[in-house]
Amino acid sequence: MNLARLQTHLWDFSLQLYQQPGVESLCLSLQDGWGGDVNILLWLRWLEQEGFLINDTRLRLAQAYIAPWRTEIVEPLRRMRQHIKRHYGTSDRTIEASRQAIKAAELQAEQAVQARLEKLARTWLGSQRKASVTPGANLTVYARALHLPDDKVREMLEVLIRA
Repeated sequence: MNLARLQTHLWDFSLQLYQQPGVESLCLSLQDGWGGDVNILLWLRWLEQEGFLINDTRLRLAQAYIAPWRTEIVEPLRRMRQHIKRHYGTSDRTIEASRQAIKAAELQAEQAVQARLEKLARTWLGSQRKASVTPGANLTVYARALHLPDDKVREMLEVLIRA
């Protein structure tokens, strides 16, 4: 298999998918309510389109691979940004400019997470032929890991596959 077949890089794919109706609110509800990782969700959907089926072991490996950066950089930036909004609001232009700078740093840190996930996927995809993966198969693996109830699984699959 030629790695050039990965025409849609993960970050570009994620930006496009995230803008689709219902995707942002679903991802944030999974993040805030169930401890989901938006980057993992988007990556799993990308892998489905690239023809790569994930399993529990590879999901755990991917989570471990990004965990230090996520917990030491991404999550503190997110908490700081959210704290500023909750406690200081957005009406003070100087404070809002600081919050927006933190938001930009958070987004850049998220992009670094996705670069690591894409790199990991490329190592796995390197010797494998593109396969037909049922849309939602990888997402279902993640839904089990998050212990999502059936109604939330259905919502996740509907929104992310339709998008």
